[in-house]
Amino acid sequence: MIAVRAMIGVVFLIAFLSKSAGRGRFTAFVESLPAMGVVPLRLVGPAAVAVVAAEGAVCALLIVESNGATVAGLALAAGLLSAFTAAIARTIRRGTGATCRCFGASAAPLGRRHLLRNVVLTAVAAAAGLMAQADRAPATATGALVAAAAGLVTGALVTVLDDLTELFRPSRARQIRGSTRAHTIRRPSGTSGISGRNHASPDQRRGARGGTVFAGPDPHPGRDQAPSGTRRAAGGEGRRPATLGDRTRRTGG
Repeated sequence: MIAVRAMIGVVFLIAFLSKSAGRGRFTAFVESLPAMGVVPLRLVGPAAVAVVAAEGAVCALLIVESNGATVAGLALAAGLLSAFTAAIARTIRRGTGATCRCFGASAAPLGRRHLLRNVVLTAVAAAAGLMAQADRAPATATGALVAAAAGLVTGALVTVLDDLTELFRPSRARQIRGSTRAHTIRRPSGTSGISGRNHASPDQRRGARGGTVFAGPDPHPGRDQAPSGTRRAAGGEGRRPATLGDRTRRTGG
């Protein structure tokens, strides 16, 4: 019971503060109600005041160490959550795209996860209210502390449900990049995209192994080229000019 009181209490406390801590926040909450389309325009202001007052009352009742106050607080919480659930269901059905301002500013539109969250909280509050009326053994100090801590942590996580959902949901940009990578075919340079074979000429392949790539014929033939005789001498392949002694030896004399 202590865990449930702590969880419901922190949920309503954060909801109360997010709407009442500053005139700007309350004004933003009032302006968000017409988009839901569940309250006539002339009753938007009084409805907002009633919601904030009821949320504060739930917090006050659950803090009091009294069985009667606990039952009343849980009953009021279950009633409010039921009304919120019906309003969210109608908003989703109408498809207005209204955002959730249950716990302050949020860019997430009301959806099924908000509906499921409120249904679960309503069931927990109603069940705890019924159990609180039965006689129960007092909890030890350690047990009460552990239960209160668990309830506070659970309640805090409930209030940041939208943030957690957006954190673990893959963004549209990441999905597009992943899809692009999956459909991109990488081809090695110098190969054909059809057969994947290397169509480089033999001269290009020999030049590549030697560190030079011959992409084609020289567009300026004759430039920077030495005479053929010079090339043969430089390479050691040419023959020296014949002398008179050489001719004499050839003729036997």
